[in-house]
Amino acid sequence: MTYRRLLLAVLALGLLAALFVAARRELHEHRANRVEIVLDDQDFSALAQSYAYDQRAFLIALRRAGLTSLAVQEELGTSVSSSPSAAVYTGSALLAQARLTGLRDPVFAGLAAAHALRADDVYLVAYDDATAQRYARQLKIKFSARAVRLLHAQLPVVFALRTQPDYFGTVGLGLPSDRIAIAQELHLHLVPRLQNDERFKAPQIDALLDDAVLGHDAHTVIFFGLRNQALGYPDAIDATAARMVADHVDFGTVETYDIKQNQAGSEALAHAMPDHVVRVQAIAKVEQDKLRPEEIVERYLLGVRERNIRVVYLRPFGHQWDGRSIEATNVELVQRIAQGIRAAGLRVGIATPFEPFLVRWWEIALVSLAVPAIVLLVLVDVFALGSLRWLIAAIAVDLVLVAAGYAVHHDMAVRKLLALIGAIAFPLAGFAAIAPAFRAAPSPSTRAAILDGLRVLAVALAVTAGGVLVVVGLLSTPLTMTEVDRFSGVKLVLVAPPLGALLLYLFSPRWGARLAASRLAASPVTALQLAVGVVLAGAAFLVVERSGNQSDIAPSALELALRAHLTALLQVRPRFKEFVVGFPALMLVPALLPSDRARWGWLLALAIGVGLGDVVDTFSHLHTALAVSLLRVVNGAVIGIVVGALAILIYRRFRRP
Repeated sequence: MTYRRLLLAVLALGLLAALFVAARRELHEHRANRVEIVLDDQDFSALAQSYAYDQRAFLIALRRAGLTSLAVQEELGTSVSSSPSAAVYTGSALLAQARLTGLRDPVFAGLAAAHALRADDVYLVAYDDATAQRYARQLKIKFSARAVRLLHAQLPVVFALRTQPDYFGTVGLGLPSDRIAIAQELHLHLVPRLQNDERFKAPQIDALLDDAVLGHDAHTVIFFGLRNQALGYPDAIDATAARMVADHVDFGTVETYDIKQNQAGSEALAHAMPDHVVRVQAIAKVEQDKLRPEEIVERYLLGVRERNIRVVYLRPFGHQWDGRSIEATNVELVQRIAQGIRAAGLRVGIATPFEPFLVRWWEIALVSLAVPAIVLLVLVDVFALGSLRWLIAAIAVDLVLVAAGYAVHHDMAVRKLLALIGAIAFPLAGFAAIAPAFRAAPSPSTRAAILDGLRVLAVALAVTAGGVLVVVGLLSTPLTMTEVDRFSGVKLVLVAPPLGALLLYLFSPRWGARLAASRLAASPVTALQLAVGVVLAGAAFLVVERSGNQSDIAPSALELALRAHLTALLQVRPRFKEFVVGFPALMLVPALLPSDRARWGWLLALAIGVGLGDVVDTFSHLHTALAVSLLRVVNGAVIGIVVGALAILIYRRFRRP
């Protein structure tokens, strides 16, 4: 008894430390409550020009609807030919024209007469001072000094570049000054979109960022490019982080569903500036054209509510909606997104990253004590194994692991390992805590059965909640909360608890099954058992395959409709594995007759393991706010109680004691 009390004391210490970390995290999540609504300027300009819309009036209407920012992309060399303030020509084309018809432009005619035109050069022309000054700054960053010549210093300013036309077309030439001006005029924040060059070092990075950010009311930077790289990749990420922190701008990391789509260098940049990272959600134009406006709005709001999205990156919608013009459609989209953000208790404004949130080593050491304590408690309660020496050895191993992780700067790897063990052990402990219900006499009445089912559900959830605290306490960092760093054991958290619960039920007398391994091996397999096994194996495959953000197995239309209705009704949709499978199974246990428990106890054990494991898995998605995950489980418990009560009523109707 003394040994068990010591285990409970150590467990309580670890869980209290985890609760302290969770409370601090919730406070940080509450403060990071501003969401930025950003419009892609390049797509907007194309849409406005296509339909002859007044861009200023259009942007004013969007700003009044809730738009906060304009995302302006660097002008690429391929875009210069369509610019009203610049032009580009190849040397070979100019020489050919000079030979055939002559050059009417006096600047180029003079250059041709002086034999200053070269066939292997590219000639860049700027027709106004602002564009000329921008080109002068950008060409100094992007090309070597000997590759750029200033041929004509007066307007129109002419630069000769020793480069290939194809390469010039991919070079960024800075943010167009006219687009910056329209953002400033309409009081929209600027979101610079910059392209990386793998040759960049600290001087070029500093110059590029300063030119795009300083004096332009910019607070978030998002990178782009054909090679999909963060600025400074691969060798100057630290220089990018240092300059962005010095310029007081945040890094917008774009949410992806496939790790192969991640920007190269984005994780390294986020690790270098963890307190200056905001999550960006965007919908690709090709995909957006296939969606209804209501679906677009709901997708963005779902990201804001449930995935800590703080930058909603919009592309103009090119279709009419319920008789509205395309212009009015886009204004309505922005307005509904802004209203949804406010309805979720958040504010529309400059995106706010998480404040510096450091969990100190000694806090991690205290939280980690809960892991060996719960493992030893399961062993002593289920198998009557353990002693004080086991506790001392387990604590020593745990603390050495934590210390070694910090010593070699891989503390997150150790924390993930300990969190995974706790995420599996606590649901099994919750299953062990309700073992007496499998051996108890069935409840005498339907009302008593429902009340007993509620008690069983409450006990199992209370014990499993310890696993939630351990995962949150060990793994809560700004990087996990923005999903830059992920908990890699999520799938195992779904699989291990039901399998462990089944094994405990079959091979421990605590649940009353009393099934020996030799007897199990010698017993024949019936056709019904084989069919049930195939169905369960298929269900397990579906659960694992669909556990990520994106899966090759898409939900059915019925499931999608049910999800949408649950979200609309409850704001946060509960998980089917909880309110359909796990929680009703927990409530059914006290109501079953002994013969039915003996026949179907193994199936109940699997179902309970699925539900309890899913509770911890819900909180293992660390980019979801704690309040949202808690509401999800509460909603699941409420619906699960209703489903469980109905199941008890139906069972008692046909199977009376």
